[in-house]
This record gives sequence, C-alpha cells and structure tokens, in this order.
Amino acid sequence: MQVMNFSSTNCKNCYKCVRTCAVKAIEVKDDRAHIITERCVACGHCLVVCPQNARDVKSSLEQVKHALLEKREVVVSLAPSYRAYFEESGKVIAGLRMLGFTQIEETAVGAEVVSKAYETYIQETTRQELITTCCPSTVRLIERYYSDLIPNMMPIVSPMVAHGRMIKEVSKEAYTVFIGPCISKICEALSEEVEGDIDAVLTFDEIINYFQEQAIDYKSLEPDEPNVVGTLRGSKYPVVGGVLNGIREVIEQKHLEVLRVHGMENCKEVLNDLRAGKLKDVCIEMNICSESCIAGPGGHNQEGSVFTRLSAIQKFMRKPYMEKEMVKCYDPKVSFERNFKNKQVEIYTATKEEIRQVLESMGKNEKSDELNCGACGYETCRDKAIAVLHGMSQIDMCLPYTRSIAERLSNEIFCNSPNCILILDKHCKLIDMNPSAQQRLGYKGDLMKGKSMSIIMDKTPFEVALKTKTSSQKEKVELPTYDFIAYRHMIYLEKQKALLVIFTDITDEEKRKKEVLSLKESTLDVTQSIIDKQMRVAQEIASLLGETTAETKVAIMKLKKVLSEEGDR
Repeated sequence: MQVMNFSSTNCKNCYKCVRTCAVKAIEVKDDRAHIITERCVACGHCLVVCPQNARDVKSSLEQVKHALLEKREVVVSLAPSYRAYFEESGKVIAGLRMLGFTQIEETAVGAEVVSKAYETYIQETTRQELITTCCPSTVRLIERYYSDLIPNMMPIVSPMVAHGRMIKEVSKEAYTVFIGPCISKICEALSEEVEGDIDAVLTFDEIINYFQEQAIDYKSLEPDEPNVVGTLRGSKYPVVGGVLNGIREVIEQKHLEVLRVHGMENCKEVLNDLRAGKLKDVCIEMNICSESCIAGPGGHNQEGSVFTRLSAIQKFMRKPYMEKEMVKCYDPKVSFERNFKNKQVEIYTATKEEIRQVLESMGKNEKSDELNCGACGYETCRDKAIAVLHGMSQIDMCLPYTRSIAERLSNEIFCNSPNCILILDKHCKLIDMNPSAQQRLGYKGDLMKGKSMSIIMDKTPFEVALKTKTSSQKEKVELPTYDFIAYRHMIYLEKQKALLVIFTDITDEEKRKKEVLSLKESTLDVTQSIIDKQMRVAQEIASLLGETTAETKVAIMKLKKVLSEEGDR
C-alpha cells in the first residue's frame, strides 16, 4: 500500500527529495518525483525537506473521528516523546480529552515490557551481535537492504505494537490509536506481521491540525494527566541511548559493548561494518532519525528545535517524583515476539559499457568531466548513470549537463546571431558585444569591454533606459558614421541591472527602398514629359484641323454662291 508520496501538482522538479533519500527509493519520471514503496524505508525525511510541501501521506484521521462519533472504545497510545514536542504536555492531554479521547495511555507502558523482553532474549541468545527493533524504519532498512543481518535483529515488537497488544488483551473491542512523531509507524501498523494490533496512527502534526479544526486552544486549558503512565525507563525511549541504558546491566553481563546509533547514514555505516565482520560483541540501539524520536518527521511543524525538545524531556525525567507517578495496571500474558521477513530489493548495477554510454550522453567523455557534485541526488555521476539505466533518474537531472546545454545554446545564439547585440552595465559601459556587432561597428569586443558606450555612439538613449529601468522595441535609428540603419531594441535586465541592446540591420532594405523611390520618381518624371509632349501634339493637331476646316468652309460657301448665281440665269 502506498502510504506516502509526493503531490504531482506541487512537485517542482528540484530533486531535493532525491538528495535526501539515503536508499534512493525515489523515482523521477516526467519531471515528477515518485516514492517506490517496495524500496522505501518510510523514514519520511524526503517529505520534511520538500520546499513545496508536496507531501501526500495516508491519514487515519477520518476513521478516528468516525470511531469517536460512534462512541467506540477508543484508547490512545501516546508516544512518550510528547513531553519533548509540547512544552506544556499536560495541556495536550486536556486537549485530547476535549476531542473526545477519554482513555489516554502512554506508549511507555509498552516500552517497559519491550525492555523486559530484550533482557530475556539477551540472556538466552547465543548471538553476540544484536540490534534493537523499536524503530520501524530500521526494521525496513535491514529487511530490504541488509537482509543477511536479519538474524541479528532481536525478534521483539516495538513499544507501539506491544502496547496495542496489551490494550487488546484487556478489551478485544478497543479501537487503538497511536499518536506520535513517526510517519513510519503508519507503515508498521499496516504491515501484515503486526496487523490488527494498532487500528490507527496519527502524527503530532495531525493532532495540532485537529485542535485548530475544532477551535481548541489547548494552551489555554488546565493541564491533565494520562489515565496510564509508563515507567521511567520506558519514558526514556525517545532519546538517544534511552533503550539500552535501561537494560545496560544485562548487556554488560553478556560482555557486550553498547552502541547508540542515530541518523540514516550512521545506521548504514554501522550495518556495513557489521556485515563486514568489523564489529563484534555489540548490542546496537539503532534509530533512523538523527537524535532519535524527538526529531520525527510527524512533528516537524511543532515549535522549538530538537535540542529544546531534548532539554524538555530531560527535565521531566529528572523530576524526583517521577517513579511515584508510574501506574502499573497490566499483567500481560500475550507474546511480544515477532518474525522479520527477507524483503531484499534489487541492488541496481550496470556494466562499465552501459555506464560509459550514459555518461557520454550527459557530455561526460573524460574522467575529469565527472564532477560528482551530487546536485542530481546521487553521490557520484556513475551512481546517477546506473539510476538512469534502471529508470529511476533522468539524464537532464544532471545540473552541469543542463547548464552546459543552456550556456552552449545561449552562446550559439549570441555568437551566430546576424543582429548586433551589445550588453551595457548600469554605468552605460560595455560588458560584451557579439561578433556581428564587432564587424558592423568596427570595434574589437575584448578591447571595448568596460569602455563607455559614448565611444561607439550617442549614449543618451541608453542612459535614459538604464535610469528609468524601461525597455523599448523597434525604434528606427540611423548611424551615418557606420553607414548603418537599424531597428533598435532595448531590454532592461532587472536582475543584472544591465541593458541588452539589439540592432536589427535594415540598411540594405532601406537602400532598396530609396532605390525604388528614386525609380518611381524618375518614372513619374518620364511619364509627365510624355504626357506634356502628347498635349502639345494634340494642340498642334487641333490648330491645324481648325485652319483647314475654316478654309474648307470658305471654299464651300464660294462654291455655293457660284451655283446659286448660275441657277438664277
């Protein structure tokens, strides 16, 4: 079952989760991160570091609300770390009662019986290298990545499960709800090995949100106490060394060294040493979270640092009346043993040739090209290449590779653009100019860097743009000195406090326009001359036609007269 993942809508492709994941159980596909459940140890650290808060964790809150609404026998198992996360821990108990939780018990009750089970096992076993099994992420880490060390794990349930079994032994109808800082407990409660012992898991963050939802200001309430509290040694479980300090006498009787290990990388290092046979005669308390349970991911939204939490719980444990507050109300007969399964995942590998091909596709042709910067989330470039081959990573997750592509593309555009490109600083001095500008304006870029723009041309329009922080597009300018006509684009670069100036050369176009205009004007002159000549010819023809017509008229009149006189005779 997928207990935790990332919200695809919020994921911004920053790879911070991949860098954080110590077992690389996060797949990046289509520029989105996905948690591979089978490979995940459920530490929850990737969710904590996500800057986009793209966490998507399975919640049992609605089921718990439903159980309370139905008036079921709901019993809370409250992790002893609550005294570290909440400065006024008694008021949190009062707040829980206002939510409807009437039976509240400390998980430290279960921790006490786990300590006793550890003591018995250590006394009876012949093994000399032992690992505690309170941390579910530790269990998942060993089952999936160090399955050969399963025999070294003490086959005892965690305090949460132990307490759940104790509650169920008293009342089979009880609905058990664990409240603590651990996301991994959600996975543990759902695992088939202990299924049914704990019905729901809520984190401290969820409880605080529930308070807010119900408009409960728990800090204003009168402090209260749990119905059942644990023993002193059970209450020490959340801090580093808290598990083994309580059973030190038995450990020393077996001549074993006590090792307290916390933090994922430290746990892996110890397990590697144990696997290699470098550690002998040791009893190891192992917690995946750095500083153990007081730094759980399910309480990272609470106030205070891990050190203020440590201080708070240590102050509580130093109280002189501590032992008097412990209430013993269980005499469990149930078993607290459990088995662990070999769930070994495939350790990804690849041939040298396969790795070489991927490295080459990322522009890493030489050993010196392998920067091993870790930006992609993998420790080395070769680890990244193996991840790519197994579909866990993408080639473009390599920051130096994508940056080189971007720089190369940008440089290609700058160097090969037919436009004249100049970059000016806030003082109107030249930062750079591309080859087209150098050729067109007749200046060497290297020699002109840092020089005032006034050397090349009037700098007034550029100073105005820099001062007003404005851009302008497609202004037609003429530079007679360079026999240059262009469209000038000025783009103000806010981040760099610089001005990008682009001249689009239209000199040839303008010359062609002038030639066409000159041709048009010449053609018009010729046409007008022809028209004028035609008008003169027309006028001359008209004049001649007028004269001949008059002469014809006179002749006809004379002829008419002669003919008239002859008729009279």
